[in-house]
Order: sequence, then structure tokens, then C-alpha cells
Amino acid sequence: MNHDVLRLDPRRLGRTLDDLAEIGNRYSGTPGEAQARDYLLERFGQLGLTNVRLEAFPYLGASPARATCSVVGDGTEIECHFLQYTTPGPVSGEAIYLGEAGEADFRRLERGGTELRGSVVLAHSMFPFDLCTQLTDRGIAGFVHICETPDGIVGNFAGALYPPPLSAPWQGRPVPYTGVTIGHAAGRVLISTLTAGPVEIRLSHDATYAEATAHNVVGEIPAADDGGDPGHVIVCAHYDSQAEGPGIFDNGTGLGSLLECVRVLSESRRRRRIVFIASAAEEIGVWGATAYAHSHGDELDDAAGMVNLDGVASAYPAQREIWSAHAGMAELAARTAREMGWVPDRVLNQRSTFGDHAPFGDVGVPSCLIWRPDYPYYHSRGDVRELVDEAVVAETAAVSASLIGRLSQGADVHGTTGRAR
Repeated sequence: MNHDVLRLDPRRLGRTLDDLAEIGNRYSGTPGEAQARDYLLERFGQLGLTNVRLEAFPYLGASPARATCSVVGDGTEIECHFLQYTTPGPVSGEAIYLGEAGEADFRRLERGGTELRGSVVLAHSMFPFDLCTQLTDRGIAGFVHICETPDGIVGNFAGALYPPPLSAPWQGRPVPYTGVTIGHAAGRVLISTLTAGPVEIRLSHDATYAEATAHNVVGEIPAADDGGDPGHVIVCAHYDSQAEGPGIFDNGTGLGSLLECVRVLSESRRRRRIVFIASAAEEIGVWGATAYAHSHGDELDDAAGMVNLDGVASAYPAQREIWSAHAGMAELAARTAREMGWVPDRVLNQRSTFGDHAPFGDVGVPSCLIWRPDYPYYHSRGDVRELVDEAVVAETAAVSASLIGRLSQGADVHGTTGRAR
């Protein structure tokens, strides 16, 4: 058997997806999150991991509540969800459309003399949390995030994400403006009203924020008895979900892949220890992975690499992508993928802020995410079991498993042998 090429069992993976669908929503602080934590703790033990444990950490919980968005003067009420970690309202201000809120969009408005201070900004953005610094610095009153979820569904998103504060007074949470998310059809209506002249929009939500405790589920495959190689490999998948729906793509696929990786990687002796983390509170702030990286800082000095399993694949056609801020890790991951016939469409050698690989990469651990991310029901109640194909998930996650296998057998991020760093 070539231990460098590992295959995952779609049927086993699919059964995990079924289990998670039965648990249902796993938003941080809910009974579903606790049930998923206990499920994973049991599965880690059943699969033979050693040193299985819960690692507690504090975070600032965000409780969903009623949100409103309306056009002042004409009584139009727009369905919306609160944008997590924004300040409760009400606020109102002149509406200004910012496109996709990229640097070019900000420059365009500023060249035209448009002042954002005190306004309500409308923008399309996949990652609204990446805008919090720019919007805070410009002193906006409110933010209307327009999502692209089909079927009239309004998604659930965070207005601030990474890096999270790890203790009170929770600096930067919430951001100093009120925010809501609306659907794309409502967004087009709002944007069209701006052609008739200035429009005032009123926003509000009643979300509450309070300190809470969550738990990462951690287990290990030890190194070979003869001492093995120095260093260890980290594998992570978050088990929480967004505020609606069972979250099967995000991140049931990562959890199913994580458990399959445990099974196949346990079948042979490993020269490096492998640490498996089912992290908590990722969707609302990457809290769990950041807390782990912080509390295990000294231990991470000899980490050979970290692989994040998140939104692995669905039943929808999607590009094959590899994300890594570490050039050597990106190259090793891409070479592993190509050797398995999984040819990446994009290899992005850049830092990202939207997942559990971010805090490990930021402390110097070569980290990566291998996935097929194009999915229309991202962060919404439409993310259900029927829209996820376990065979495609298994094929994609097998690349991560094989990469983990190579690192655990002594490969470094330059594709040779020895220590990674």
C-alpha cells in the first residue's frame, strides 16, 4: 500500500452527514451545539484516538433576535437578519450604495466627494466581516449587507470575525454601527430607489451579547513507538453552524472528512503525532481555533503543518481550490492533489481571515484549506443534507488526507523529508 495516497469511504462519510442532519442546527450556545460536541467526543473515543479531551475557552456569545430594515417615509419593511457583532439599533441615515465594497469602490466615492460618516451603507459582500475596519474608520451609522442566497432566503453572517478578542472586555465586539443582512431581490429594490434621489433607511436589531464557554474536542494519533520524527501535524474542522438550518456543507462535510481522516490515518504507523481538533464557535469569530493556537503557543513551534477541513464540497459544480499563506505548503498541497488526479483550478498563496487555518498561519504554522467552495446556500437555512454529495466530499477530502499522511510520515512543506520549520 502507498501510504502517501489515501482514499476515504463515501458511505461512512455519508452516515456522519446523516447523523449531523438529525442533530440539526449547531449554532454556538444552543442545545444542538452541545449535542454535536458530545457526539464528536464519543466518536473520537470509538475511533481509537488517544488523549481525547475537551478544552474549554471563553467567548462572547451573540444571541439572535428580531431585526428590522425600512425605508423612512414610505413604510417599506424589508426582511432581514441581524449582522452578528454589530451594535443594536435603532439608527437611520442616508443610504449610500458601495458596490462590492472593494478598495476601488471606496476610492470612487471618495473621489466624488461622498461622505460616508453617519450614512447607512449598502454593499454586496461574501465576507462582510472583512469590512469592519474600513466602515468603523469612516464612522458609518449602519450597514445593510446584501447576500446572494437564492429562493428568497436571507442568510446569516458576522459583521466582525477574525481575529477575535480572547477575554473581556472583548475589544472590538460589537462594532460601533448597526448591521443587518437582506436578500438580493430586496437589495435590488433598495438600490433602484436611490435613482430618484436621497433615501433614508432605518435599521435596528435586538441582539444581546454575553460571555459564554465553548469546548474544542481534541484527540491524537501518537507518533511511532521508536520516537518518530520531531514535530506534529494538526487537523481541524469546526462543529458549530450558522444560526439556521443543519449546516451540512458548512461544516458537516468537514466533520465527516475529519472522522474519515482519523480512520484511515490510524491504519498505519505515523512518524509524527497527529492532533485532531473539532473546534467550536468558528462561524461567529474563529474563537475555538484562535483559543487553541493561543493556549498551545509553545507547542506550535514544532508543528509541521495544519490542514483545515471546512466547506469541503457539495453536490454543486465548483472549482477546486487550495488556499495557503505559506508558499511551500501551497506547493506541496497542489502537487499532492495533481498526483491524485484532483487538478486544482486555483491555488491561492495568500492570507485569509475566514476560517480555522487563519490563526495557525498567523503564528507561523504552514496551514491550508483544500475545498470546492462554490455553494449557493452558504450560511443559510438552505444548507441541507440533500444538497451534499458524499462521494464528491470524499474525493476532495482525500487530497487533504493524503497531504496529512505525507506530513505525518516526515514530509516537509518543500516536499522532501525532515522538519517542516
